[in-house]
Amino acid sequence: MKLFVLNLLFALSLLGLFNETMSLSVAEDKNQETVVLQDPESMSFGTTKWGEVNLNHFFSFEEWKNQIDDKALTPGWEILAKEKNAREVVGRFFQCAGTCRVDRGKSFFNPRYLTKIYEGDEVQATGDSYAWIFLLDGTMVRLSPESSIIFNEINIGVKENFFSARINSGNVLWLSRSESLYEELNLRETDVLFNPISLYEAIPIPDKKSYDESNLIEMVSEKQTVLNQYKNLNSLVEKNNKLTLGKPSYVFLIMPNASVLGYNPHVEIVSIFGGKSYIKNRSEILLGLKSNEEKSKPSELLIQKRGFENTDLTPLPSDKWMEVDETGRLISEATEHLYLLSMGEFVTKYIPSLLVARELMMTKYSEFAFREKYDASHLSLIDGYRLWGAISHESSAENIKQDLELRLDYIKEYFRRIETTNLLVSTHFGERLKLRGESIKAMEFGNYFFSRAIDRYYSYPELNNESENGEILNSTTKALWKHMHGIR
Repeated sequence: MKLFVLNLLFALSLLGLFNETMSLSVAEDKNQETVVLQDPESMSFGTTKWGEVNLNHFFSFEEWKNQIDDKALTPGWEILAKEKNAREVVGRFFQCAGTCRVDRGKSFFNPRYLTKIYEGDEVQATGDSYAWIFLLDGTMVRLSPESSIIFNEINIGVKENFFSARINSGNVLWLSRSESLYEELNLRETDVLFNPISLYEAIPIPDKKSYDESNLIEMVSEKQTVLNQYKNLNSLVEKNNKLTLGKPSYVFLIMPNASVLGYNPHVEIVSIFGGKSYIKNRSEILLGLKSNEEKSKPSELLIQKRGFENTDLTPLPSDKWMEVDETGRLISEATEHLYLLSMGEFVTKYIPSLLVARELMMTKYSEFAFREKYDASHLSLIDGYRLWGAISHESSAENIKQDLELRLDYIKEYFRRIETTNLLVSTHFGERLKLRGESIKAMEFGNYFFSRAIDRYYSYPELNNESENGEILNSTTKALWKHMHGIR
């Protein structure tokens, strides 16, 4: 009789009629809070991935029985399994100059303005293309040509947010948001390749000089268009500071031969596939931010080298290009490609319009990431995010680390080991090819990272809403024209 009941339950499970949680009715803790994420595709249905089922294992009665026994020993296993498979939104694609691509699972597509970027998505700027990506904590990520990044995860914590990403190759700028105000300058914007930017409200309003015969000198005086844009930016920053409440983001950036980690980094990385990496930790002064110790205290940015036993974290100096060798074991101040590195850095030196767009998007999309007090159920059911603890860096009274700090400890060790293994395997593979008289065409450092952007900067006319003959341009007045050209 017992064997008959087991066979019946097994048959029902194959037909999808058996509730997997029935076997846990005794083991479940009734006081345990059930947290279900908003995403119906990952949380509302069963845990079986039907498109990936191996029939030889799926129809094994012995394996099924062992799984049921294991699940009975783990209260809440179904919620944990669904939560593990859930993919939270990391940010939104802002704009591409050229052709960009998002690889998601086994498929890929070309993103558009405000396309959602999920955990696990790889974003590429293919060919001679550039991209800006908005992350939900206000970080702006810029990709240069032939660059690729994978957004591994976003975790909303009670004290800080957490991001993890892997920079596969190319030139990537990770520009965290600061609560400091910007120096109000009237210098030309540098990254004009994206003009007119997609968010219409962020486009600068031209400073028009009225015709006055009694004051003709005023007509030829310097226009204050960019200066007014900086004033607009500072006004928005002050407004959003009431939203962010000083909550920082901890970022873990992985490269093949090094990892960078710390709070609110402003870091530019050039990762040459199969070669060296170059890293510059930009200070707030270099970014054009006003010094304000109350609003933004500089935090230490650390770099993790490769090696199975190398667990040391080295502080990364500010405003210096640092070089990491191919093995990931030697870090020194860069002595080559400095001219090319500085030229690429110049492109993103003055970008008030893009920063205005960031502040406007934060107002619309980022409220949930900066709450003063969190309700785990509300965050999961309404916003679709799991609530994590804190990275305390200090022992609690019970000397127990919270889950977010444990997560950080794990990925530091995991990626150091896995990336070290990858480097060793690729090195041995290259040596074998040399013995056979063959070679791999490695990625080379060159001006292709910024040449198109620099050309656009020098050829871009002064921002104005009038043509040379005084005609008002469609880009500033015609709603239909703006819609047809993707300007909102």
